[in-house]
Amino acid sequence: MRTLSIITAAGVGAAVPAICVGQAVPSYGLDFVTVGAPGNRATIPEEVPLDPERRVGAVAYTYRIMRSEVTTAEWLNFVRAYEPYWTGTPHDPRLVGDYIYRTASGYELDPGTERWPTRMSWRMAAIYCNWLHNGRGSGPEAFASGAYDTSTFRTDPLGFPVEQATRSPGARFWIPSADEWAKAAFYDPHRYGPGQGGYWQWPDRGDEMMIGALPSQGGETNAFVGIPGSIWQMDVGSYPWAASPWGLLDISGGEREWGENARGSGTRIVLGSRIRGTTLAERVDGFYSSSSSDSIIVHGLRVASAVPTPAAPAVFSVIIVTIARRRRE
Repeated sequence: MRTLSIITAAGVGAAVPAICVGQAVPSYGLDFVTVGAPGNRATIPEEVPLDPERRVGAVAYTYRIMRSEVTTAEWLNFVRAYEPYWTGTPHDPRLVGDYIYRTASGYELDPGTERWPTRMSWRMAAIYCNWLHNGRGSGPEAFASGAYDTSTFRTDPLGFPVEQATRSPGARFWIPSADEWAKAAFYDPHRYGPGQGGYWQWPDRGDEMMIGALPSQGGETNAFVGIPGSIWQMDVGSYPWAASPWGLLDISGGEREWGENARGSGTRIVLGSRIRGTTLAERVDGFYSSSSSDSIIVHGLRVASAVPTPAAPAVFSVIIVTIARRRRE
């Protein structure tokens, strides 16, 4: 099989520390949780019975990840900001997903979909991370780089995507890797007892298949056939009792989510499952792949982020104030 052509940013590896020392990392109203226990082990064979050879979930650093998926309302903010630089058709699903549309006065969303998970192409997800990294600015530079260098986004003579393999050094927001996603979804620092970490099979801290039904019916996920076909989507966080050990929601159900990892032949990893899905993709040992760029394939997104640290000027000002007070005493 032909592998995906990729360009690796200098110094980027599988264990890039997700800390921006001396630089504040805002949340922009997004709901992040912090995933600690740095240096945890990967899965072992008995924890991944469907694929005993899989080793996933080891992360050497502390990082943040969104509790649930990017919503239509949040994505609308990005679409409106990026509109001047979009060269495709106004209603291209790679940009707008399913519930945003163009009117004579600009982009709007379908009423009632504000808290539904949205979908986009992998490259638009990468550009969105650039936008967050650059303070959600309005100039072209806000979208061009920071997390992913869009100058690497092109197609080779055979029609395969060529793009940066992983986030750039110093990225403050990025598409989560399979390890980061799996750790946040399944790893419990006390899985086998106090201080004895390990992985659950399902993202609700359990080893039994989750119940697919409406929340009012005692359901734990909308990923299975128990959801009526008349329901297109549901608000993120509709099953707050089915949380991962770190508090993540909607790992099962909602939308499948883009991952950062390239998997060959122009594809990126896709994580989790979507509403009324019938697969086992939401298990710790189930992942899929999807085209990363120039097709109309779209999936959801759960952004990862660096952990906020005190800004250096603020720390310095505290030192100055302390010295001044001592001199007056």
